Amino acid sequence: MITGTRTGIGRGLAEHLLAGGHEVIGCSRKPGVVEHERYHHHQVDLTDGGQVKALFRALRGAHGHLDALVNNAGTSVMNHFMLTPEETTRRLFDLNFFAVLNCCREAVKLLRRSEHPSPAILTLSSVAVPWALDGHLAYSASKAAVEQLVRVMSKELADQGIRVNGLGVPPVSTVLTRTVPRERIDGLVARQAINRLCTTADLAGPVEFLIGEKSAFVTGETIFLGGVN
Repeated sequence: MITGTRTGIGRGLAEHLLAGGHEVIGCSRKPGVVEHERYHHHQVDLTDGGQVKALFRALRGAHGHLDALVNNAGTSVMNHFMLTPEETTRRLFDLNFFAVLNCCREAVKLLRRSEHPSPAILTLSSVAVPWALDGHLAYSASKAAVEQLVRVMSKELADQGIRVNGLGVPPVSTVLTRTVPRERIDGLVARQAINRLCTTADLAGPVEFLIGEKSAFVTGETIFLGGVN
C-alpha cells in the first residue's frame, strides 16, 4: 500500500511497482488516476481517523493482509514561523505525522497476517530535517517527528517481525518543486554530493530495497539520498 498516489512521488512509485508485478493499493483525497488491473484505489482523507480505520477494514475484507506500507502522503508549508498561523501548523502535523501514525497502527494488524518473509513500513522524510531549512520550521519538525517514529516503532514492532525504516528525500522533480523559485532549488541541489535534481526514478530502487527481502536486516534507519552534507 502506498498513500498519496494521485500525483508526484506516490504515483511514480505505484506505477514502478505495478510494472514489477506487484499488486498495489493506493489512496488520495481525490479520485485515482492510475489505471491498472492490479491497482486498487481508495478515496480517503487520511487526517480523519475514522476514515483511516474504515479504509483498513475494507483492505482486510478485500485482501486479508499487507506485505508493506509506504507512507508517502504529505504536505509542505514554506513560510517564516512568525507568519505561519497555528491552524496551518496543526493541519500540516495532522497529515505529515498523525496520519502516518494512524496508518501504521492500522496497517500493523494486516502486516502481521503477511506471508512475506520481512513485512515492512517505509515512511518518507526530507532533507529539511538535517539541513534545518529556514522557512520550513513546521514542515521539518513534522518530518523530524516521523524519523523518531521510525526509530521507536522499529523497536516496538521488532518482536512481530515488522521492519520500520525511513527514506530522506532531497528536492524531487515534481509539480510541487516547479512552483519553487529556481534559484532556491539550485541552492539546495548544490548542497548535495550528487549535483542534480532527484527524480521519482531515483527513489524507486531504494524504496523497492527497503520494502523487500534484501533489506531484511535493516530497521530503525532513515536513509538519505543524494549525498546530504
